Amino acid sequence: MDYTLVYTQRALNDLAEIIGHVAEEDGEAAAHFGISLLEHVDLLARFRMGGALRKGARVRKLIHSPILIYYQVDENEHEVADDSASGEVVQR
Repeated sequence: MDYTLVYTQRALNDLAEIIGHVAEEDGEAAAHFGISLLEHVDLLARFRMGGALRKGARVRKLIHSPILIYYQVDENEHEVADDSASGEVVQR
């Protein structure tokens, strides 16, 4: 069963800022990176445990270099949500 991906507004704003920054240098690279990042995140709908579990937490981390994506899985709601407490999308 596929899970529903839930994004916070903060995560979407972070993503737009990162893509906008890349686009200042190379619009084509920004579009390619944005599509590739979203396709990677979309895999979590089917493979929700794909990211590494952080020690002592329910938060998982997916790496799409140089971006770190933090998320939680809600088994009751069948949702994968970015983790607003951890700062959502983070550039390394």
